[in-house]
Amino acid sequence: MSISLKIERKSGGEPIEFVKGEIIGFTYKNNSSIKLSAKSPNLNHSLHIRSKIPLHSLPSVVDNADNSNMLYTWANTEYEPDTEDYYRKCNIQIVRNENTIRDITFTHAYVDKYQEQIDTSKEILEFELVLKQKEDQLGKIQYSPQVEPKETREKDQSDVSQKVLEGAYSKNMLVYAGNITFPFENPMVELEKTWVRGVEKVKDSTDTVIHYPDRKAFALVAVPIARKKYGDITANLLKHSLDYKPGNLHFNEWSYEAQQVKKSKDHIAIVNDDVKKANGKKVKSFSYNGSAQLESDRDLYNAFHNMYYEINGDYVDGQWKITTIYYDKYNFEFNFKRMFTGNNKLGWAAANLTNIMESWGTLNEYTSYVTVTDTRKAWK
Repeated sequence: MSISLKIERKSGGEPIEFVKGEIIGFTYKNNSSIKLSAKSPNLNHSLHIRSKIPLHSLPSVVDNADNSNMLYTWANTEYEPDTEDYYRKCNIQIVRNENTIRDITFTHAYVDKYQEQIDTSKEILEFELVLKQKEDQLGKIQYSPQVEPKETREKDQSDVSQKVLEGAYSKNMLVYAGNITFPFENPMVELEKTWVRGVEKVKDSTDTVIHYPDRKAFALVAVPIARKKYGDITANLLKHSLDYKPGNLHFNEWSYEAQQVKKSKDHIAIVNDDVKKANGKKVKSFSYNGSAQLESDRDLYNAFHNMYYEINGDYVDGQWKITTIYYDKYNFEFNFKRMFTGNNKLGWAAANLTNIMESWGTLNEYTSYVTVTDTRKAWK
């Protein structure tokens, strides 16, 4: 999922843009007045945006060409009647799996709040920005409702293999299936058999040219199977790996992925253990690094499983404000012996085949980052 922000000046010129994953958090608020009589006509719309920018990407103040520096300049502009560029057009978009699920434009936005801090240990600049619409222009706010993503849980379609294998793609798949007649009666079972045969054929064959399923065939068959058997996260990560040059994925604290991680027993145990240590020492902040196996949820286990993480906590008014960032490289280990031993022979057959497909460029590596926020009671 990606969040992009574009801020345009009335006078034109270079817009302020954040499109490369700098925006890590976004909240849209629509609050009414606390006076009940004013509830309907007086709505308070605001955009809350959080971002992290590496310090090395910031030019000198003299250049004044960096996004954050330009934003800093606008945020500190004093209001005067008819001040040029005090109100600006701001558009924010949230895209998940190539589907735009939020698209909001404040046509006359102004900066209600801006604060930034520099973390020298992490070499990053963090800022929080709150935008509001000019009061007499509230009716001009443009937004689209949430669109149902195309990548929802697939219906069980018995003809999924038929649709894929009607054309030239069948030639690749038939190599694995041993000339089984298509369509499959049960696509899931047959594709799993196909994976096993594929690995055996690679190991036993002296042929130097093995025709692997190409991206389109694998996406149309394997992704729905992964979605049905494991869940949306597993399927979406697989689908992203099938892109030609997939970029890294960043899931913010409000994402579905982050919420699933947050309620897992594994994550809760990490947070509770680190909070217990911090409370025992009565420190004002803590930071730890480690790795974790997310085993308490089937979808997380297959999507991420063994992830590295960095957890940071800050003491604020008797509470811990905690941010945990998990990261994991999407790739597969090869272990031929495990395919014939243990309780997960089929799983290792699939892992071995996908590892080979990585070397052939059908599947591609990338890294997923998941940000999870928590609060816990702190020492007093």
